[in-house]
Amino acid sequence: EEKAMAEEPKGQKKFGPWDGVMAGCLLNIFGVIMFLRVGFVVGQAGIIGALIIMSISSVVTILTALSMSAICTNGTILAGGAYYIISRALGPSVGGAIGILFSLGNMCACSLYLIGFAETMVQNLRLYLDFSIFSDPVMDVRIWSNVVLCF
Repeated sequence: EEKAMAEEPKGQKKFGPWDGVMAGCLLNIFGVIMFLRVGFVVGQAGIIGALIIMSISSVVTILTALSMSAICTNGTILAGGAYYIISRALGPSVGGAIGILFSLGNMCACSLYLIGFAETMVQNLRLYLDFSIFSDPVMDVRIWSNVVLCF
């Protein structure tokens, strides 16, 4: 089955390691945390500390994306996506354990994205439209993130 999947029709464009894997991994890892929490990090750690934290985070992110790029370009990826890649590279027993952690990580990432979106939306609604559901902005964030989750 893998041989049949590996043979591609001529003229079909393939994604390479950069546009197919590296860019997607980097965008996913940087996500909301990198862009919405910079002020908080600078406030807590100072400018020098924040630069060190961001540098270490960037190095880890780039190394992770390069590793995924190397694994993904070694063969055809069948159904299962990241779980398939991990289980193929490390074996089914380790892949299963990592797959559970991968699912939990995706759940946490989804909640962070929802909260990041809702915080930005609540700030803009209060600033530009003078609209709020509750007097406490934290409650507004909770309501809007649940609304977005449901739809």
